[in-house]
Amino acid sequence: MKVVFNDEFNYYIYLSKYNILNLDIDNKRDIEEYFKRIFLSLKNNYHLDIYGLFNIRVYCDKNYGIIIDVLKLNSDYFKITNKVEMKIVVDKDNSFLYEIDDYFFIKQYHNNISNIYCKNKKYYIELKDDIEELFYLYLLEHANIIFNDEALDIKYSGVKL
Repeated sequence: MKVVFNDEFNYYIYLSKYNILNLDIDNKRDIEEYFKRIFLSLKNNYHLDIYGLFNIRVYCDKNYGIIIDVLKLNSDYFKITNKVEMKIVVDKDNSFLYEIDDYFFIKQYHNNISNIYCKNKKYYIELKDDIEELFYLYLLEHANIIFNDEALDIKYSGVKL
């Protein structure tokens, strides 16, 4: 699990497919229980006050796993009662893009890549469903994962190579 804080009210939680082996993304109760465990882990490991109303968007990808966009809405009522309310939206139709700088990397592993986009002197690759494990581990180490509206913007406004 990797957590990236944008500010005190918004953060991303990255969970690889190996972290979510037993999670049934279609089962609402399973998701709620899983998020309770995640919030408890955040409270214990990052010393966050976990109370309030949260808008949660889950982005799923076959190759990576899931990225959770957590937005905490400020409410004094929840601070007093120390309760958590969650509105969870699951977006299962995603394909993450991977931002890389090295075009020769793309040429070397072209059999794992379905689409290549170029925007602002950066390369973004979209992966096939079935990829080599060693390639993917290398990619995770050397690339930035792009998801949500930013990925859609790149797909529609970038140059497809």
